[in-house]
Amino acid sequence: MLPLMDMVKSVINLLFAAYTGDASALRRFALSSMDMEQRDYDSRTALHVAAAEGHTEVVRFLLEACKVNPVPRDRWGNTPMDEAVHFGHHDVVTMLQSYHDKYSPPADANDKESVENNLDSLL
Repeated sequence: MLPLMDMVKSVINLLFAAYTGDASALRRFALSSMDMEQRDYDSRTALHVAAAEGHTEVVRFLLEACKVNPVPRDRWGNTPMDEAVHFGHHDVVTMLQSYHDKYSPPADANDKESVENNLDSLL
């Protein structure tokens, strides 16, 4: 486990790269085995930040290459899709929607029929 200051620097570097749209830096971080789902003090991820800024290349990289959770919630309950909608980044919304539809659990996890339908659609 990293010392606390190294963990803080790590999340700052990750979120700054997402904020600036620096996909090359994010690739380097991923190749160095950095946890690409690290969260800041508001529980925001790199995906939240990239979606809020409209960086489609970064969003695509995080979802496709890093396989990050497409629907994390920050301390206010917002997802990356909420951020993209709020800031009017329609291309990011479209991309996140496709992942949201694939990976979100059904509203009622006890609804066996709904689960079976979701599984059938993936086959």
